[in-house]
Amino acid sequence: VGFPSRHRQSAALADYRFTSLAEVTERAKQGDPKNLIDAMSVKDFKIQRLRLRSCLFLFVVSILSRCRAFTIPKLHFLQQSSGRKMVKPCKARAHVERDVKAFWPSATEDDAKPDGEDDYDLRNVLDSILKIHCTHSEPDFLIPWQRQHQSTSTSSGFVIEIGTEGGEKKRRVMTNAHSVDYGSIIQVQRRGQSEKYQARIEAQANECDLALLEVEDESFWEGLEPLNFGDLPMLQDEVEVLGYPTGGDSLSVTKGVVSRIELQEYTQATSFLLAMQIDAAINSGNSGGPVVNEDRKIVGVAFQGLEGAENIGYVVPVTVVQHFLEDIQRHGRYTGFCTFGISYYMLENASFRRSLGMKDGMSGVRIGSVDPTAASLNILQKNDVILEIDGISLGNDGKVPYRPGERVAMNCYLHTKFDGDFVSVKLLRDGEIFENVRVPVSIQRRLVPAHFQNQPPPYVVVAGLVFTVLSIPYLYAYDAWADYVSDKICYLLNHVDKPLEKSTDQMIVLTQVLAHPKNLGYDKLQDLHLKKINGKDVKSLQHFRQLLSDCQDEYIRLELAPDDYCIVLERASMDQITKEVCEEHFISKDYVLRSNADSSAIDCTVNGS
Repeated sequence: VGFPSRHRQSAALADYRFTSLAEVTERAKQGDPKNLIDAMSVKDFKIQRLRLRSCLFLFVVSILSRCRAFTIPKLHFLQQSSGRKMVKPCKARAHVERDVKAFWPSATEDDAKPDGEDDYDLRNVLDSILKIHCTHSEPDFLIPWQRQHQSTSTSSGFVIEIGTEGGEKKRRVMTNAHSVDYGSIIQVQRRGQSEKYQARIEAQANECDLALLEVEDESFWEGLEPLNFGDLPMLQDEVEVLGYPTGGDSLSVTKGVVSRIELQEYTQATSFLLAMQIDAAINSGNSGGPVVNEDRKIVGVAFQGLEGAENIGYVVPVTVVQHFLEDIQRHGRYTGFCTFGISYYMLENASFRRSLGMKDGMSGVRIGSVDPTAASLNILQKNDVILEIDGISLGNDGKVPYRPGERVAMNCYLHTKFDGDFVSVKLLRDGEIFENVRVPVSIQRRLVPAHFQNQPPPYVVVAGLVFTVLSIPYLYAYDAWADYVSDKICYLLNHVDKPLEKSTDQMIVLTQVLAHPKNLGYDKLQDLHLKKINGKDVKSLQHFRQLLSDCQDEYIRLELAPDDYCIVLERASMDQITKEVCEEHFISKDYVLRSNADSSAIDCTVNGS
């Protein structure tokens, strides 16, 4: 613009002063730069550069606005009419009375009445979906006498009605087993309510990842209707997943279709059962929520997703859920899912089939081994070929027809049976066919258990040496399935799928050594398999404890694998060392023993007394 010379004596424009901003603005509107500069007299306040630029901007705008080439927005967008005149902003409208319900719907009982029967049924279904709050107190499987830091989780559940042995009906809450695993406090919250009700586990099935909860407070059940079970859906049938997933606190409903139904791994107990895959979103918090069909009947229970994949969620199908409930009604408790207790191999090679005496058109699987504890041990033999089960032809891939266009593994059919049931089998043995062979099914346990039924792991402390039972949680604690693990962990992993020789067998592991002056030299040993004590095989933790108490030798020799490690202890000082180590590490019990068949404690002692 060009300032008078009297204002150029200072290079910093921030030195200009003015009487008031209103005066500067008024003179700027008049379009006279001299008036603008004169307004900036040296009086009270320092002007900042930003305010000076604002004044110059107002001055330039006032000049441009006189040329009609520039218009100033007036806070409202102005819509140009057909002429050159601009439409003025609308005047304030008169106040209009509106119903408050348009902005804030009523939640009172009178206003919440449904409009029709369909709305009433829908509301009953949604009200039966519950939010599960659980405080988990899991044991430390590497330090078995301690527990880990408590953690909390939220999941979903729903109300069902189950039968009892006396024919009575009772309402229970169904959810996932992993949702309440090692739960010290379990609370259930109804939809639209703030109160939480205490619950306890009545039945838990880790193999199928299901659990039943009981709520003793009768006020909790008021107005809750149990959901009904439907039929197993077909492929491409639409389903809805109801629950309380992460991302919010209110009930969520997602839709999808059934993608496939086949044998899948249930990660809760590393078991393989029939599972249903859907493309609806299943996120953390959806676990335990029901999956319903268009008739709002239960067709499954959401339980897990596939990490790294999109739109893949897994559901416990309604057939598995009903088997779980029938098992409880028959036996008063959950027992498990049955199999033949065999390992078998596919016969997809024609030469292999001919070598076994199979003719053209025959199909089946070859038995590789029979578990020593299986009920079918004295009936089925190695190299037998199973051709049919209950009249259902078995394919060379080990699958049987399920529904039109669908085939599932043979074990999916066996899982529908209960302990003590028989299956009619057609066998081929040494070229001879045997019809209608009655083969019993039974519940099989593995040498390495996948869980301890919500009980802490067993252990024994001997002269500072800590022994425990090898289990899947123990291996998970070491991240045994990572890309790189030690040779000792690899050795232990090789025993995961081994069957039991006897029902009481356990695999004993030296997990760590608590340092003491008398066990120096052994303090760095860990993750070793205890095989023998003074030349005698160790069958279980209870057997190990018994061998220690029966030993009268001066020295106790422990043989461990791999690499043939050996530990020698003096029997005379062993009890004293154990007591001192337990006192130093605040271990109240120097051993807790449990069997594979029963998770309850068998025996324990305090500080070696």
